[in-house]
Amino acid sequence: MSGVLQKKLESSGGLPPSVLRNQVFWMSLEAVIANWLNDIIGGENQLRLQSREVCRGAALSEDLFGAYLYGFESETNDFIVAASIDNLIAARVAGGKLDQDPATLSEAPQLFLQLLLEAPAADLATSVALAFGMVAEDDRGPEGIGFESLEVEGSCLLIYYLCDIEGQAIRIGVALKLDKVIAYAASVGDGVATADAASEPTAASLSEPRVQNSSVRLDVILDRVPMSIADCARLEPGSVISLPGTHRSKLTVSAKTIDGAVDIAVGELGVWKHQRAVRLKTDIDPTFLQEVSAS
Repeated sequence: MSGVLQKKLESSGGLPPSVLRNQVFWMSLEAVIANWLNDIIGGENQLRLQSREVCRGAALSEDLFGAYLYGFESETNDFIVAASIDNLIAARVAGGKLDQDPATLSEAPQLFLQLLLEAPAADLATSVALAFGMVAEDDRGPEGIGFESLEVEGSCLLIYYLCDIEGQAIRIGVALKLDKVIAYAASVGDGVATADAASEPTAASLSEPRVQNSSVRLDVILDRVPMSIADCARLEPGSVISLPGTHRSKLTVSAKTIDGAVDIAVGELGVWKHQRAVRLKTDIDPTFLQEVSAS
């Protein structure tokens, strides 16, 4: 990957199409996490993808959320760097170990549950690393470190799965090094037949789970003002920036993609359900829709 493209990926928060469409990667990851979950809480639980996005490794402490967070490091190959496990899983693990009803343990001391989950979390990291060939069977797997001590360079891929158990939705999240994921995807191929790149996006292609489960950041821009570096350097609290082109009926809707921010529609400012909102005045740019559906 070129340095320019890598910088675009890191700054845009977009997911590379080579990863997004790689069924081998997504099926393998879901299978290994599902097997891990079934081992620690029992049953034949099915996962569903909740979200996936790219974040800067330096911002992982802000972007990864969950009741219990675990960091990992490896002497041989940093692939999985963190995991999040919610309180419902913790209560079920504790219930199994203590032979108690998990419902009675959901309010157990957080430190107790955090320590109780350290071994299962390390097992998850090792299982993921083994499944993707990042460590050999005889090698030492990723070791757990305090999440607050975690230092990750480059970008990470954050993935969250949900699982419905007895009417409750439990969540599991993992953070993987993006460069390692891209390299793995390239090594195994897409696992699917290549579609006609020039085809127009269809309602069916845009409704596919792999598309709908992905996320994209939208910004609504009031105005853009060219300014010299010298003028920027003189800005301070109280400075006034003139916005001559601003009009509430002509706002730009911009999306973050792997190629950077692109303008995709025009909208107008209004109110909906007692909150500020933007109503689109134009169709979404078909080029953007084609990129999304082809991803």
